[in-house]
Amino acid sequence: MTVPGIFLAAGEGKRFGNGKLLSIIDGEPLVVRSLRGPLDSSLEKVIVVLGFQAELVKEAVKNSFGDNQKVAFANNPGYREGMISTFNTGLAALSGGGPGAMMLLGDMPFVSGGIIDTLIRTWDGRSFLIPEVEGRMVHPRIVPRRLFQDFLDSESMNSGKKVLEKNRKRIRTVSFGNVPEFRDVDRKDDIFSF
Repeated sequence: MTVPGIFLAAGEGKRFGNGKLLSIIDGEPLVVRSLRGPLDSSLEKVIVVLGFQAELVKEAVKNSFGDNQKVAFANNPGYREGMISTFNTGLAALSGGGPGAMMLLGDMPFVSGGIIDTLIRTWDGRSFLIPEVEGRMVHPRIVPRRLFQDFLDSESMNSGKKVLEKNRKRIRTVSFGNVPEFRDVDRKDDIFSF
């Protein structure tokens, strides 16, 4: 089964102190490091949704990956409205009638192509598939097409939680135990802890 990825690279990173996606980790911008796994996976394409510092983030991606045919860009002018607004921009940019899309976060530099492919292989094509680490739901997540409209209809920053609550019976979790690949970068101190 093939699915596209929607890579959320639009946020300001306020807890970080702004400019998070361009901060350097492992010798390269965080957004570039976080995009390596999705591009090394079997995702059919990856829509990079831009917002804050859009041109700088796009330039960093293009400088590292050139004209990689898997990469497409979309711009979310309403990125300050939150993550769901950015995901919805990615949904609107999708073409075709595939079974779903994977939501990927631009601040998760260690999610490997192998983890992504495990999730894709595990997915039944109908459920809202969410990885779980030590009892906590994390990203990346596969959203089935039948839930796209629920996201598109949502308006508030808390709408992601509302969509989860509304579709609780459709959620399927996959436990990964304590896998360090699912760590994210929220604050500057997080970079030094890797």
